[in-house]
Amino acid sequence: MKKISVKRIIIGVLIGILIIILYCQNNIYYPVKEVYNSDYPHENIYFNSKDGIKLNAWYIAPKANKPTILFSHGNGGNISYFFDMLIPFAQEGYGVFIYDYRGYGNSSSFPYENGLYNDLRGAVNYLNKEKNTPDKDIILWGLSIGGGVTSKIANENEFKAVIFQSTFTNIQDMGKVVLKKHTHSDFFSNIVYIVPFFQNFNTYSRIDKITEPILITHSKDDELIPYEMALKNAGKNKKAKLVLVNNDTHNYNENSPVKIMEFIKEIN
Repeated sequence: MKKISVKRIIIGVLIGILIIILYCQNNIYYPVKEVYNSDYPHENIYFNSKDGIKLNAWYIAPKANKPTILFSHGNGGNISYFFDMLIPFAQEGYGVFIYDYRGYGNSSSFPYENGLYNDLRGAVNYLNKEKNTPDKDIILWGLSIGGGVTSKIANENEFKAVIFQSTFTNIQDMGKVVLKKHTHSDFFSNIVYIVPFFQNFNTYSRIDKITEPILITHSKDDELIPYEMALKNAGKNKKAKLVLVNNDTHNYNENSPVKIMEFIKEIN
């Protein structure tokens, strides 16, 4: 029986790692097309992204001159998966605009990073022009990958406030987390930093340029995105308010929305 050389083992391991990295880049999005109905009153609307893609959203008008929350959801599901979390805010009189990225729910096309930025730009434009809501009355709220989308647009306009919930620093850092779980090696997991990533959602590189009131909230029990990424993001923007909670998972959020409500009431 021939012995396998150390060189071949290393090459095999590196190939395996590259496959995992490519898998991470190609499996960022998990859109669900079927949209579940909600009994809570809302307006079902369609609008165009900045580059003309037809998108779907649910809207609730604000009351008593309160701001409108523009919610960018996570990388899985669609608007019907996240709408219930926003109902308490609507009950308090805040406006709610939750939209589906391209390729999600009833929205057209397929998702990719620059496309998602244009989707949020289109949502802002729709609120400006169709709902007479200026940027200063819009609160951007991004959950998970939605935080990456939000960080980009927050640098282009002046909004009421910006909220990051369970948001990672960038895709490369997330790639390291995934590789570390598979290889149990810091050496091999650091390979992500020498491999070009075509989609990055680099919140960390942009968060220090946000001048609006900013909240970063994350659960210490998040099993997908380590809360240390929230610490890193908050460290980049000294004006950011950081709130860590317990017992929420990445997809089950009970405590973070309570802290978000407190933050919104403070700034309003």
